[in-house]
Amino acid sequence: MFMLSGLFANRSIRFKLLFYFVIITLFSIAALSILGSTLYKNAIEEETNAHTVQMMDQVKNHIEVYIKEMDNIIYYLSQDASVIEFMRRSNNESGQLKLLDSKVRKLQRVYIEKHVEIAGAMIVSRNNQFASSGLEPITRDFMTEEQWYKKAALQPEHIHLFSHPIGRNIRAEQNLSADQVLSFVRAVKDPLTGQVLGVILIDMKLDIIQAIVESVSLGKSGFIFIMDENGGVVYSPVNPIVYRISGDWMEGRSGKVIRQVNELEYQMIYNTFPEFDWRIVGVFPLKESLQVVADIQFYTVIIALVTLLLAFMASWYFTNAIVRPVGKLRSLMKKVEEGELHLRFPSKTKDEIGQLGNSFNHMVQEIDNLIHLVYLEQREKREAELKILQAQIKPHFLYNTLDTIQWMAQDRDADDIVDIVVALTHLFRISLSKGREVIPLSDEIQHVESYLIIQMARYEDKLSFEIDIPQELQTLSVLKIILQPLVENAIYHGIKEKLAKGTIRIHGSAEDNKLVLVVEDDGVGFEAERLIQMNESFHAIRQSGEDRGYGLYNVNERIKLSYGSGYGLTIESERGQGSKIVVKLPLMVG
Repeated sequence: MFMLSGLFANRSIRFKLLFYFVIITLFSIAALSILGSTLYKNAIEEETNAHTVQMMDQVKNHIEVYIKEMDNIIYYLSQDASVIEFMRRSNNESGQLKLLDSKVRKLQRVYIEKHVEIAGAMIVSRNNQFASSGLEPITRDFMTEEQWYKKAALQPEHIHLFSHPIGRNIRAEQNLSADQVLSFVRAVKDPLTGQVLGVILIDMKLDIIQAIVESVSLGKSGFIFIMDENGGVVYSPVNPIVYRISGDWMEGRSGKVIRQVNELEYQMIYNTFPEFDWRIVGVFPLKESLQVVADIQFYTVIIALVTLLLAFMASWYFTNAIVRPVGKLRSLMKKVEEGELHLRFPSKTKDEIGQLGNSFNHMVQEIDNLIHLVYLEQREKREAELKILQAQIKPHFLYNTLDTIQWMAQDRDADDIVDIVVALTHLFRISLSKGREVIPLSDEIQHVESYLIIQMARYEDKLSFEIDIPQELQTLSVLKIILQPLVENAIYHGIKEKLAKGTIRIHGSAEDNKLVLVVEDDGVGFEAERLIQMNESFHAIRQSGEDRGYGLYNVNERIKLSYGSGYGLTIESERGQGSKIVVKLPLMVG
């Protein structure tokens, strides 16, 4: 046998399989004994049960996906500010309720349009106000008196499922009966007080579960059905025995039981959904799965005993010949999954396993190369993003045109136009900077001063500014066009909305080996929630393909891409008191 190992080392696995099976077949027409037949019977039973469990798990997992999706939708609805505000409003606030009702219905329609499995949604507050889409009440009775509402309000920590919700004061706009929907209900708590504000209900079409259940089969006459916590049938394919099966037969959360139904013995394997007491049950007749075993036992019991030992030895050697290298390859794969990309499979043969090992080695090498290429690509992409903000403008034509406008204004003694044109010329010259990304701080100050001169001409007496940056700092080098977007933000989101005259102050200092530039305004400021959102976005990692627009976010992004995460923008603001944007840059000598 060991000599054959060397002889067949480079042969294909197909050849080895054929050889070993021929040897076994020559000494045992059918290598089974009474014990073997029994084991084969058990194997068939286990395989049938395993297949049933696998099909049940497949159905259960698909159903759980939809249940989780419905729960997530309810959660997202419950976290929406307009939904919470709608539930908080009392009946005497009709104007606000009407506006909030429109927002909530629009939000519901968004989810219904994106999820075809949803038949409708309804939000009911504790004040008996409701907003729905796809569903409507049948009578004017209080929704808060419905059983589904009371159950959800009493147990707000869980989602509740109602199959065949007969007797509700609700009907679907799609003319679906209670037997055609599955209801998901969860209470909504006030994030401030923890009290129940109301309940959200979503009806899902039962044909989704029907398609999932009917997509699998258990033999010729087996089937899978769903049973609720009360023993009622949520869904089952049409068959004559499902309503003769009692939920009392099934003890515990999972197991199997054999019962006689209509003079035939059926095995029922059941399992329970983890978050609620619904059961998924697989049913199949025992006679169908064991008939083949009975036939094989009759023909194989006579000759199986003689060949049992030889078959065992041959099978053992054959199994080891296959399993050992496969096990080695599996062990290497696990280590590669953990990041050890330097490992290789030591292939000593040229059969299929050896070829598989070579393919594995080639795959790991390619993965290592691709990771390196992705790293280089991402780095080059980041470098390219630093350059895309500068528009391509023909500078000489632009400067000549501005000079012409300046001369024409001087000829007409329009000094105010001359000042604006000169400021605009400085603005464009520094913006272009002959393609340079880094400029002296003095040029950056002149750039933002030119921008402010232009804006003062536009807003006249509504705007003034002060720039106080020490002379010794103005020789430092900075990224160009970082102050102007901040000033623009201060004008349009702060001073423009202010009734009185506003002032912008720009000052700088050196702190902790960093250049700190500050743009302050006495405008209207930001709301606290908006301020938190902006500061969080400055520290968040930018996702691939994400576009936050041009302005504060891009200034912050350019700084972090150029100097690292220790630098960038921070906003301090108070509603009605103004805003302050702090820019932190490295001290770089030009």
